[in-house]
Amino acid sequence: MERAGIKIDPSFFATFSSNLEGRISDIEQTIYGYADQEFNISSPSQLSEILFVKLGLPTNVTKKGKAGHYSTAVDVLDKLKDTHPIIDCIQNYREYTKLKSTYVDTLPKLADAHDRVHTTFNLTIAATGRLSSIDPNLQNIPVRTELGREIRKGFIAEPGNVFVSADYSQFELRIAAAMSGDEGMITAFNNDRDIHTETAALIQGIDPKDVTKEMRYAAKAVNFGILYGQGTFGLASGTGISMVEAKDFIDKYFAVRPKLKDMITKFRGQADKRGYVETLLGRRRPTPDAKSPAYMVREGAFRAAVNMPIQGTAADLTKMAMTAVNPLLPKGATQLLQIHDSILVECHEADAEAVGKLLKDTMENIYPDLGVKLRVDVSTGKNWGEL
Repeated sequence: MERAGIKIDPSFFATFSSNLEGRISDIEQTIYGYADQEFNISSPSQLSEILFVKLGLPTNVTKKGKAGHYSTAVDVLDKLKDTHPIIDCIQNYREYTKLKSTYVDTLPKLADAHDRVHTTFNLTIAATGRLSSIDPNLQNIPVRTELGREIRKGFIAEPGNVFVSADYSQFELRIAAAMSGDEGMITAFNNDRDIHTETAALIQGIDPKDVTKEMRYAAKAVNFGILYGQGTFGLASGTGISMVEAKDFIDKYFAVRPKLKDMITKFRGQADKRGYVETLLGRRRPTPDAKSPAYMVREGAFRAAVNMPIQGTAADLTKMAMTAVNPLLPKGATQLLQIHDSILVECHEADAEAVGKLLKDTMENIYPDLGVKLRVDVSTGKNWGEL
């Protein structure tokens, strides 16, 4: 994958850069208009002065740092979103400048003579065993915003070729179901039912068809949050519900998913007593900080101990699938990237359907003893943004 690299379209990035430059210039003028003066928008101290002194925005959502000015961090701006239209502009300005400097202007400079960008994959940097990518990090190409996703359109297949992407669906939740032995989750996954709707229905004691979007959203937040040791505060912050509601929701969650709670307790105990936790395939992570006298350090170790066996098992199975599929790929097909739970292959357009089927079959059946049905979603496109 490192040798192959992935092709980019320099003209796409040049046009995108020019577009962003125009957006940045326009939004700067709008911000200066709201502030009634020009200033360095990227300077935390100058921005703080404008927001909290000149415009008088509420300071109860922020704190003063060592330099003596109020924080203008991402979470602070999120809380100020409805207080003044300048906040939206600042958030957009930050997105545009970040995209331009980190990705749009930088990636073309890293391409070789054939317009291909070559990353470096690390096998042993991430503590859970996930592959990580550096110089440049191609696992971190933006996907959360519409404008960020546009960057992916600049990664293109060679003429006559297409990209085929195979992505594990709810991979870590399926592994958590298998490792905990939770019959309800296993049954839901094996019968292709929506796990978040199912969980919400159980917690609320209602029929799945009566679950609202809000109920499903909260259930989804807890389903994923428990994999990372999320507590009451984390759920409340992430969903906007009160601390009391969050605690009640988590209590009800573990009442209907008791084996998940048992699994978490088991992993914490192993970290404390054995000094390590391990993946389903036996790969270990030492947990020396579980013995730390400092509470916050200890709790951090326990959260990592809960997450590692699950995320680490996902990493193990994905790498097994990559190894298994490689010798079966048709001539001219190459694995380009692994983005955690997904594999990206470039192949001749005529081979796309066969490659997609090969990836899906191999990845879904890589570990038959798991006890939970794995699902892989396959997509194809001429550029990464189409996937």
